Amino acid sequence: MRANLYHGNCLDIMEDMIAKGIVIDAIITDPPYGLNYRDNKWDTEIPNWLPIAQRLTQLIGFTTAPTTQWDYPRPDWVCCWHRRAAASRSANGGFNHWSPILIYGKRKIPVDFYETSFGKTVHENKHLIHPSPKPLELYIWLVDKLTDDGATVLDPFMGSGTTGDACAKLGRNFYGIEKDEEYLDEATRRIELAQQQMSMRMY
Repeated sequence: MRANLYHGNCLDIMEDMIAKGIVIDAIITDPPYGLNYRDNKWDTEIPNWLPIAQRLTQLIGFTTAPTTQWDYPRPDWVCCWHRRAAASRSANGGFNHWSPILIYGKRKIPVDFYETSFGKTVHENKHLIHPSPKPLELYIWLVDKLTDDGATVLDPFMGSGTTGDACAKLGRNFYGIEKDEEYLDEATRRIELAQQQMSMRMY
């Protein structure tokens, strides 16, 4: 598994990747929701990233909030991530127990529903500095369903490196982009560890 990590604005870097002719089989990511999550400045708006992404690859899958899915063009399919006992209340007051996964492009996903356990997710991510890391098992499921062996995946909003970790475990090549240097360092360590663990297992 080959990993290439970039520090900077994903819109600029994706444009550069297009210019260089880099082949990406799928984009799998968790972009900002524009909900000002816990007052984090990176979540004040949804960047206009999808048009550039669709020039780079024909298959895109990403998580978003139930109320922000309509901020995007109509997808080809919508999967459901069910997370029991969710931790954060929505602006409307209730605990949100599910999130849509928007799919752009043609890819048959026989079962379009995935459930994660809240307690397990919190335990696994408690050592990460990123305030909103997604469950590794969810992204292993996404990478497995959206790509084939040896595929190349891009995450333009890499955060703590969950997609890259999943790619390492499944043998996919990975490109990751992150503009926050602290998160980039965290993702780099995490992906390197995953690569080492997989190399040891193969040996």
